[in-house]
Amino acid sequence: MKILAPFNQGDLDSLCGVYCVMNAVRFLFPELGREKSIGLFQVLSENLTTNRVTAHETVGLGIEIPTVYALVEAACDYLQEVLEAPISMAMLTSKIRRFDDLWAALRNGLRGNQVAIIGLSGRHDHWTVAYRLTARTIRLFDSDSMKVLHRAQCSLRDPRVPYQIDPDEIILVQRGG
Repeated sequence: MKILAPFNQGDLDSLCGVYCVMNAVRFLFPELGREKSIGLFQVLSENLTTNRVTAHETVGLGIEIPTVYALVEAACDYLQEVLEAPISMAMLTSKIRRFDDLWAALRNGLRGNQVAIIGLSGRHDHWTVAYRLTARTIRLFDSDSMKVLHRAQCSLRDPRVPYQIDPDEIILVQRGG
């Protein structure tokens, strides 16, 4: 009899949108600790079904940018309340039409105490957290153990390239504000 591998968390659900917000906060606020992280997770869970999105749509089909944005707003409110920590968020400009312009905007956005929540599509529909960008790579703090995206594997819309990055699905989150 063949022994099957167990399912891992995330194999059947689409909660990477929740985990990317958790990881963005964890990266920016390492002092948050386990108890307050659990509190944040509860706040995010309560906010999952905002914007008239059902639990089935969220868990089974994936989290879209309006919901991720609402989760980041909820995280900002929570951090303000429990840590009295200033945190701000902004969408990356949507006027980007060329991949080189996206790369430059991300490079500028990842300066200082700031991370970018990025929606990926293509080989892997996934929300991740970028914390550093070089000429050839994006460094990730990711719930699916992805560590790096190579520029050569990314594009705006080219399906022949493994990962597509939509400029309209990037949220910059900054400690301070």
